[in-house]
Amino acid sequence: MRLRNFVLSITLGAAITVGLVVTLSLHAAPAEAQLAPAPATPTIDHSDTISRALSYLKDQQMANGSFNDDEFTTFRAVMAVAAAGRPIRTMTSISGYTPLDYLATRAITYTHTETGTGPLKPGTAGQLAVVVVAGGGDPYDFGGMNIIHELTGTYNAATGAYSTTTAPAGILHQPWAILGLAAVQKTVPVSATDYLIELQNADGGWGFPGWGSDPDTTAQAIQALIAGGNAGPTHAKVVEGLGYLRSTQLDSGGWGWGTLSADSTAAVIQALAAAGYTPATESWAHPTDPQTALLSLQQADGSFSGYNVVLSTADAVPGLAEAPLPILGRAQRANRALSWMKALQNPDGSWPTGGYGHPGGPTCDAVLAYAAAGFDPYALRQSGSATSAMDYLASTAAAFAGISADSAGKLAIAVEAAGGDAHDFGGVNVVYVLTNTWYSPTVGAFGDANNSWHQAFAMMGLAAAGEEIPISATQYLKGLQNPDGSWVDAWGFDQPGSTGLALQALIAAGVPDTDASVVSGTSSLRNQQNAQGSWDAFGSPSANSTAYAMQGLLAAGEDLDAAEWARAGHSPYAGLIALQKTDGPFVYAGYDNFFATRQAVPALVGAYYPFTRTLTPFASVDRGPDPDRMVAAMPRLATANSVAVTIPFGSDLNANGVVTLEWRAHGTASWTLASVQRADGYFTATLPVTSPADCQWQVTFGDPDLIQYRSRLENQITLPLYVYLPFVFRQ
Repeated sequence: MRLRNFVLSITLGAAITVGLVVTLSLHAAPAEAQLAPAPATPTIDHSDTISRALSYLKDQQMANGSFNDDEFTTFRAVMAVAAAGRPIRTMTSISGYTPLDYLATRAITYTHTETGTGPLKPGTAGQLAVVVVAGGGDPYDFGGMNIIHELTGTYNAATGAYSTTTAPAGILHQPWAILGLAAVQKTVPVSATDYLIELQNADGGWGFPGWGSDPDTTAQAIQALIAGGNAGPTHAKVVEGLGYLRSTQLDSGGWGWGTLSADSTAAVIQALAAAGYTPATESWAHPTDPQTALLSLQQADGSFSGYNVVLSTADAVPGLAEAPLPILGRAQRANRALSWMKALQNPDGSWPTGGYGHPGGPTCDAVLAYAAAGFDPYALRQSGSATSAMDYLASTAAAFAGISADSAGKLAIAVEAAGGDAHDFGGVNVVYVLTNTWYSPTVGAFGDANNSWHQAFAMMGLAAAGEEIPISATQYLKGLQNPDGSWVDAWGFDQPGSTGLALQALIAAGVPDTDASVVSGTSSLRNQQNAQGSWDAFGSPSANSTAYAMQGLLAAGEDLDAAEWARAGHSPYAGLIALQKTDGPFVYAGYDNFFATRQAVPALVGAYYPFTRTLTPFASVDRGPDPDRMVAAMPRLATANSVAVTIPFGSDLNANGVVTLEWRAHGTASWTLASVQRADGYFTATLPVTSPADCQWQVTFGDPDLIQYRSRLENQITLPLYVYLPFVFRQ
């Protein structure tokens, strides 16, 4: 098959004409495009490659916890571990030190001039903040310094720059300062974004003065602009930056300073992921895609080739994982989930039921989610409303507690977690309802005696209120345990979730974690854990089941970051996080799901029922770009006896975006709709012609979550391709 390039004039939309000429790179359509049914979401998985890279890094770790005994390489190693979704302690040296331990000893001297006694270096401080958050540390108290307090103190409101007398304003400091603030979810001043934009070069890239633009600095600047929340993926300057990256992409598919580099290629992939080009494969094929280029650099020992092999290997992992900066910790992920939930709150303080049950149920779940993360449910109210979540629960306490034993129990847990009193809430003694309405001394059970959820929530409700749980109730719940150690719900489903609830209830009742019922329950959850580190419901990974299973294990004293709970390197936390979208919500069947989100948050932050926290008011945070939007990319062709069209796209995680391809032979008035197949990050179609010169054709992208194409963001964007020009010109 002879491969050729064609240049076509493009008209964007019915009334919008863009005067530019682009190239469609013509090569064979991927073989997997013929598979059906196609994956619904990007399924790029480099778990084995990443594990091999991390194993190599582990072998290179020094006794003091560092890599190469320098801060910069150690920073990068932490980012590699975090991008892989693994706890930092998996990278512990033979002397018992983690990379964060090492960085804590160097924090002040590394981030300040004159060996720690001079002014702060904002860029280095921002970088340290990013790394500490990714590694699960506290940037407000790390290595004897409050990184964020010192970093914000370097901001110059007049210029928008982060600088000090010995650390002048410029590209060395501005991107990392912005990323450091974004890591802790602080608002980035618009002027700080504007200053970074001012540093952009005429070619669309960023670089150090006197050296011109380079891919690494450009990738970092793009990530900072998007993470800062003031310049999203469709911002003109971000689009120009992406254009610079396209213009500097090597034929190998990657980037580098003249030759292919793992460091540069990984950095660019992170920027592409930030802009929504996930997976970073077909949409950036030239003709080889960035991921393939990066993979080509891995050696037999797991390392990635480069001038500094340890550094190149550490840098490669976030690229393989498509993890843009900043890599958020569990608390920050919880904040995004809670921010997504906050927008759903009703004016009366409640949350929607989704058409099933009483609003008290989802509202109690929401209260528990916010309280578990340390936020005050009494201050949770919709904008412009005077009614809080707790006001709503108080107004409906009698009705909700009277529905069932688990309703009353969940209400008691939520009230106590919020700092209220279940003995007197909304004029209702919820404890009395549990013990006198729902508990049967003769049976020794609450509510429906065969429903383990009734027993578990009622028992935990009493424990939350400081009341003694009847021994008979504890024994009755034990009696509902299956021979394999699991419990099931009233419908016979959700073994992991039901088992997790039962374990929490037994521990709350004072049953020791060495008791046979707890040991066998824990064993059943170990046996049911899937290869992703999570748990299934109805045959698929479930955030709800995973969360309740994790909470039960935490209550039983299990360390879910320990190696014994990892599956192919994926801990239960990593398995749960895999079910969360980058903008906050957890999913069910690929779609944002309030039920999954509200129940996932307590497990995400390591809380189990019942609990109490020190509470502060909640403020929503920037959630970043919507990964459900479809990011459109230029089609490509392959010719033989027909024309094979590959139409790449990015994001569209809920898989509801569509593409239509219409074509007509020259001289024909009517259009014919081509049959299009969806694959992982691209669509394919075959036209019954031998050359693009024989026909006219056009592609239309549509998505209710919006289509992103360069600086456009619309529900539908048409890219009609009309005129064949027989010469080569690259986009």
